[in-house]
Amino acid sequence: MKPLVTRRILKEYPLTLNKIADRFVAIDFETDGRDCENGRVIEIGACFFENGQPVKTFSSLVHSVDYLPPFITELTGITIDMVRNAPAEPGVWKRFVEFLDGALEGQEIIVAHNAAFDTSFLKASLERLGYSGTIRYLDTVDLSQKLLPYMSGHALNKVCAELQIELENHHRALDDAVACGNILATLMNDEDSLKKHTKRAVQKLSKQEIEIASAIFSMQEADWGILRHSNAVVTLYVKGLPVFSFVARSSKFYFLADADLLEHYPWAWTFANQKECEYGLFRIPIDTIDQLGYFRPYVIKKIEQAMETPFEDAGRHNEWKYGIAKQTYKKIKPHIHEVGLSSTCSKRKGRPVGFARQLACEENRLFDRIDYE
Repeated sequence: MKPLVTRRILKEYPLTLNKIADRFVAIDFETDGRDCENGRVIEIGACFFENGQPVKTFSSLVHSVDYLPPFITELTGITIDMVRNAPAEPGVWKRFVEFLDGALEGQEIIVAHNAAFDTSFLKASLERLGYSGTIRYLDTVDLSQKLLPYMSGHALNKVCAELQIELENHHRALDDAVACGNILATLMNDEDSLKKHTKRAVQKLSKQEIEIASAIFSMQEADWGILRHSNAVVTLYVKGLPVFSFVARSSKFYFLADADLLEHYPWAWTFANQKECEYGLFRIPIDTIDQLGYFRPYVIKKIEQAMETPFEDAGRHNEWKYGIAKQTYKKIKPHIHEVGLSSTCSKRKGRPVGFARQLACEENRLFDRIDYE
């Protein structure tokens, strides 16, 4: 049977990063510059971390090629003579496999900066040399983009500089691996980056958006979260599940509704963009915040459904979004009532606005692409 190494990337970042792992191994490869199928690893660096501290390392040049492009030598400082005098590839990888131990069975997480590159070489090299395994890996580039979104770039040296992590010999495998591990360890134990992200997320919300969100928040106590997306849609979450989305436009705002809601709550509606149409969403224009009271039963039902859903069934891919949304809500919560909104949302039935087309209950009309075309 042909050796097979399976890879699975982890993107389910919990709010507290130390839930990811108490023990992980950070790796870095220097290569001859070619792709993983045709190229070779010329230097391996790895470091096991326990409780945020490095405990053991692996480092070796690898005699795997007899030619190096000049730009690789210029980038890494590794010459072809250094590679030719290094231990032979099979022996180095045998020792490296022994070093990785349970990490090749998915017991420990493998961490790398731009992990798709390193793990592709890991997979290709192991299979070529006759090894099988299962690896779970985390990319600190992706992690730093989530936690440090204000940075202009997320190269290893830039992230290290931002987090004040020592990186003496950039583009040498062991130094880069240790630095990568320290990035994860720092972010696991320091929530300053999360706070910075939260601060920026809150700053993006306008006074009007906070007022609208406040009206929904006041309908029922819940495990709330709030996020403003890049397309200006603001989504309110309960336990990580979306329960209400809207877009604020000058004096009006638009509630994003599905066909099921329109079937039971006749209201003037309009289409938005094509992507929302493909998801069967409509925009309901609202004149005043008090008119949200008309949709109160629908919102309460969505809240209750979310509260009854076990978190593990809510979609682990939303866990990171849930964490940021929750922290953003906590940042806003003390100021909710400073916007001059009453503490309870009016239950007065809103009057449908004279905008777009009117949808009547008896029509029982659902979304149809012809409406958009």
